[in-house]
Amino acid sequence: MKEILILIFSYLLGSVSFGFIFTKIFAKKNILEIGWRKTSGSNVFKSVGILPGILTGICDLLKGTLAVYLTRKFGFSLEIQSLSALFAVIGHNWSIFLKFAGGRGIGTFIGSLLILAPKVLFYSLIPFLLFALIFDTSIATILFLLFAIFLSLKTKVSLFTVPVFFFILLKRLSPIGELSIKNKNLIFSRLIFDDEKFHRMRIQRLIKK
Repeated sequence: MKEILILIFSYLLGSVSFGFIFTKIFAKKNILEIGWRKTSGSNVFKSVGILPGILTGICDLLKGTLAVYLTRKFGFSLEIQSLSALFAVIGHNWSIFLKFAGGRGIGTFIGSLLILAPKVLFYSLIPFLLFALIFDTSIATILFLLFAIFLSLKTKVSLFTVPVFFFILLKRLSPIGELSIKNKNLIFSRLIFDDEKFHRMRIQRLIKK
């Protein structure tokens, strides 16, 4: 019973949408109606402003950190800690307070992993930074998640990293209702570039300059 309660708490904690809150405070707008219509810190940063974007990113990260920290503080196993982190990301991506809309979960994922498996986070960030500089941050994010899975595969932390990978990709595809088999380019661009259109690689832009 205690395990169920801590998982529900983690989901509700993840459901608190700071992107929505800070956008309302700073811009009096609904973040779900602007930019790429997600509560992600990156969307707030680009569509609303630097300060609310930074605040959103920090708070989203802290949601994951707090969920795992409290689960560990109360003496739950690594397995429950991993599931607690997973439920925090699910809450962030499908918030009960926003009719199951939300962000993409990267910040909450990082915050959870910071407490859950800091070494996995550190070693996964190295290829992310390299590929982000050379190629594209959206592609680098996929590689970051795959590295996190690989490094945690033989541990119970994989209960968190493996499903989160698919949940984040699923969230990239949203709104799902706008997709169709006929529009394969849109599906591919959302899945790989997390955008409505294809991106030129960063190295291509540098060479062109």
